[in-house]
Amino acid sequence: MENIVVKSNTMKGLFENYKTLLEQRLNHKPLLHIGEDSIRYDFFAALMTTYDLKPYQIELEVPLHKDCFVANQNINSTRKEKPMIDLVVKNEQINLSVEFGLFRQNSNETSTINKTSRTVKMVNDMLRSSLEAKYNESKGLFICVADNKIIGHKLRSGHLGVFPSDYIIDNEYLLFQSNQKTNNIDSRFLNSFKPLNQKIHAKIIYNEQLNARNIINETRVIIWENEIR
Repeated sequence: MENIVVKSNTMKGLFENYKTLLEQRLNHKPLLHIGEDSIRYDFFAALMTTYDLKPYQIELEVPLHKDCFVANQNINSTRKEKPMIDLVVKNEQINLSVEFGLFRQNSNETSTINKTSRTVKMVNDMLRSSLEAKYNESKGLFICVADNKIIGHKLRSGHLGVFPSDYIIDNEYLLFQSNQKTNNIDSRFLNSFKPLNQKIHAKIIYNEQLNARNIINETRVIIWENEIR
């Protein structure tokens, strides 16, 4: 019997409802056949149920605050850049700016995955969500569903702890990663963050193992709150 999603008015209740919806989805389809959009929609649904919201109160693919980035100087560009954040919800009950990640095995179960690219994707999303949180006075989250292919991974550079951990992301690491041949930090957001001379404090506020019929290997939902200070 599947768990029931219930109304609540707390972040803990929101995350528990989200976990329940993910497990319901994974009872019907394996993680390998699920895309990142699906884990976004489940969070959308959890928000509606937990806080009794209407769909129009939750926005997907929202342009970031203008101070979050420095646009690339591309003389061939015919339109202004409008980088987006995955999800925004702002009302008297809750105020979130959210990025999502889905880190799982590929179609070949015995092969490895590019763990470094996933880690750098995470850092870029933490950078984006923390800047949006700063300039829109919201709570910045990075929400990730990850399986055993990346759990326990650590960058060879040693700048960050194992995945998943609490992280402190500073200019030193961001500049180091930006100078690598691949897996770069997005310069638009780095150029906004760098002059602040502050750090991103990424703290895990929810980390639970998912249990469902189609889960074979360890799979977790992990949520970081990202704050610049």
